Amino acid sequence: MVSAETDKLLVNLEKIERGLSKIYGHLALQNQFSRPVKAFWDTMQREESEHAQVFHEIHERANKDDSFEIDIDIDLNDLKSFVEKVNHLLKKVKNESVTESEAYSLGAMIEAELDEAHFLNKIYASDEKIYLSIKKLVNDTKKHNILLVNYSRGIR
Repeated sequence: MVSAETDKLLVNLEKIERGLSKIYGHLALQNQFSRPVKAFWDTMQREESEHAQVFHEIHERANKDDSFEIDIDIDLNDLKSFVEKVNHLLKKVKNESVTESEAYSLGAMIEAELDEAHFLNKIYASDEKIYLSIKKLVNDTKKHNILLVNYSRGIR
């Protein structure tokens, strides 16, 4: 079993990924976007949804398996602040019309300024499968950051 704080951290990490998935999913549904841009945001949405599922599975395992060890060196208040920022951005995206360029800039800001990878690099698991899943999340986040920064600059 994990501590109450670790439990809360895992719940909030999943919330972040679900929130990002919702933001990108909303962008994928924008009628004014071209088909390739919609497809890009749909892919981003699916990847963030997969990330949320990883944290959901880690959370379930951590609460069922007494031998499972995970160390998350993240301040809970920092993580909650991150969740609030994601929720604020979701409301903004839902209430404002954005151009394709603005969407890429918003995505770049999400991936860079909110620095999701910063949190992911502070998770250590003794289980090889979980460790590899977290490393994949870190690599996906870095890839998202590079793609979105380049797209926001018009580089494709």
